[in-house]
Amino acid sequence: MVNTMTNKSENSEFNNYIVGNVISVDGLKITILMHQNTNMLSYFYNGVYYRGVNIGEYIGITRGPYKIVVRVEKEYLIDKFGDNQDQTYSINRFERHIEASVIGSFFKGNFIFGIRCLPMIFNEVILLTEDEISQVIGCGLNKNKEVYFVNIGNSVQENIKVDIPINGLYNSHIGVFGNTGSGKSNTLTKLYTELFNHNDLDVTKKSKFIILDFNGEYTGSNVFCVSNKKVINLSTRNNNGDKIKLHSKNFWNKETLSILFSATEKTQQPFIEKMLNYYFKDKKLVDKNTILRAVLDSFQNTFAVNQHRESASLLKKIYSLIGIDDGKGKYGGYDIPLYNVEWNNKYGCYWENNKAISNDDVQTNKENFKNSLEENLMIEHMSIVDELEVVFYAQLIFGLAYNHFQFEHINPLISRVEASRNFIEKTIEISNEDDDEFLTIISFKNCNQDAKKVIPLLVSKQLYNEHIKTSNTNGKIEKTCHLIIDEAHNILSQQSTREAESFKDYRLEVFEQIVKEGRKYGFYLTISSQRPYDISSTIISQLHNYFIHRLVNDMDLKMLANTINTLDLLSKERIPNLAPGQCIITGTLFDLPLVIQVKKLDDDKAPNSNNADIINLWKRIQ
Repeated sequence: MVNTMTNKSENSEFNNYIVGNVISVDGLKITILMHQNTNMLSYFYNGVYYRGVNIGEYIGITRGPYKIVVRVEKEYLIDKFGDNQDQTYSINRFERHIEASVIGSFFKGNFIFGIRCLPMIFNEVILLTEDEISQVIGCGLNKNKEVYFVNIGNSVQENIKVDIPINGLYNSHIGVFGNTGSGKSNTLTKLYTELFNHNDLDVTKKSKFIILDFNGEYTGSNVFCVSNKKVINLSTRNNNGDKIKLHSKNFWNKETLSILFSATEKTQQPFIEKMLNYYFKDKKLVDKNTILRAVLDSFQNTFAVNQHRESASLLKKIYSLIGIDDGKGKYGGYDIPLYNVEWNNKYGCYWENNKAISNDDVQTNKENFKNSLEENLMIEHMSIVDELEVVFYAQLIFGLAYNHFQFEHINPLISRVEASRNFIEKTIEISNEDDDEFLTIISFKNCNQDAKKVIPLLVSKQLYNEHIKTSNTNGKIEKTCHLIIDEAHNILSQQSTREAESFKDYRLEVFEQIVKEGRKYGFYLTISSQRPYDISSTIISQLHNYFIHRLVNDMDLKMLANTINTLDLLSKERIPNLAPGQCIITGTLFDLPLVIQVKKLDDDKAPNSNNADIINLWKRIQ
């Protein structure tokens, strides 16, 4: 065996600590015979500190002017005696072998990723200095020679500071995954805290950040360490919550209303489209003229055309919604015309005072009714759902009168509108004003499941549609929008059985479109989840950079293995054994996966995701 303290090399300029020799080259897989006494944790040689050889470490192989860098993946022993009956240990009996993969090489003092030169058998294997290992890690993160970085932690094995280039990380789609308690929320917060508080950059001028917070973890005053942020606390439990602003053109359209009420494609969506085309051709906010038109049209279509037995009851619902029905058919001191009609089954029409209603009766009463409504109608008290129901009822009355729709096909849609009143009135506001804050946190902590499914979709779709209209000027991205979704499995799940398949398909299509096309418009998605298996594989595979904390579920691990092509076998095997705060970072920005320890934020700046202190809760009072 070669003495480990010798200093031999093909190039005398290297001051190397030799630990072995190459004995096999199989493509990029290298087998090395280690010298004796090379299993120490660290070494000092000629005044230089070296780390020992271990799984995941980087070591060098000298060949001419190249110092080839390999990463250790496996080690094992060979018994030269080959005698299974003899179990005694002797110094010269066992050979230590390691297997490693080539990742790059040093040439003239500079490290370059990729294959410039491959080792040959008997090439000497050497340890790398701390500076060289730092250059290996740093080169992989700074291949484009960037000058602006964020630091969220140090490498686990080498304890080297890992600076991540801003250009390449934040202009990409990001995934943060990990089980509860793995440090996932801390990593997400740390990533954006470092960006928002960067000394040399101002992200508030040209970018907007929106965080969908399902558990209220990021609403604390010091979280992200910025003062000019807006927190929207939605609530379906009471009327004290904030409201999301939706533009009128984004609310009064077929897609939004179909999402809100799970409208079927064949009958209910065409119904909605016809209603919008008639009452909202310019998609403006509902005004008095819209309501007046709906009431008078409904009055005409109920009594003057092909009468339907359900129309009068729908008309009375309209009266109630606009506030002109006192329950006795009186509007102030004015009698509502044709209020006390009855349906005559024999003749299939409405009767009043024992006679059928004539067209003359309808026209006379309609004119008087119109004059009274124009003078006295007030709509300020009406909520957005009141307005919705009025135009829905009006369109249904029209459809029944002209046989465009069957009542039994549209009535379930009307029922869903009525059932959705609670969360829509408490969480949605129609407004064409834009928020000026660069950081908006929307908390769904106090929302029911309906709101958690629908509102994030509406917000995301509005953000994306508005952004792509204005972000790209003359082929150049002028501003960016960053949508950050915590607990993303709530809205990106493929496994949900609590919603209609058509709604689930549409929901996934919206986010798949964002993740596929958003980057070219400067629209970037960051998702965080403890269950990557629940999320669409299309979305996960389209992410660019990943921060993977501890995951133990086989389905989650298989999902990542099948969708992230930058994860090597060694990194995959480490995922279930990562300690809290440790994560594997990989993706298009990183030439090889790195394991880092993310720095923990101070308690007042950290997300509210800590476990309960049950000892403090349960201990007896002395």
